[in-house]
Amino acid sequence: MKRIFLLVILIAAIPSAGGTLHSEALSFLERLSSQGYTGIGIIDCRLNLLEPCTIMVYPPLNSSTGGFYAALGGNNILDLGLRLEGEDWFLEDTMPDDYPVLRLDSAQVSEGKRLIICAYDMIRGFRSDSTAVVWAFSPVDRND
Repeated sequence: MKRIFLLVILIAAIPSAGGTLHSEALSFLERLSSQGYTGIGIIDCRLNLLEPCTIMVYPPLNSSTGGFYAALGGNNILDLGLRLEGEDWFLEDTMPDDYPVLRLDSAQVSEGKRLIICAYDMIRGFRSDSTAVVWAFSPVDRND
């Protein structure tokens, strides 16, 4: 059921015509927030082709049951890689896509150290484009 829910959210976040990448990411995060995700955030950055960008990540202050990281590629990115690294492990989206998503359990949320994004392929000879990296975490419901 959770996979279907996440898929519906991700399909709804597909860029709409005329919108900017940042506003599309904000719209996506607003939908997640309305579904109870906390600790949401966004970082805009510019990626050069085949030059990875490393973002240091920190666990949320409150306990989390899970969450995810996602990256939205600009109009010229065909293949965007996303990888979360911990001390002795990593998790990555290996499908060629301009919208990679990493679904996390509670241990991965709390132990993730670095998020690495890289544009592996672009169209029309472009060498750089913008991206938006988003994250959201599910809080532990203390009323259960």
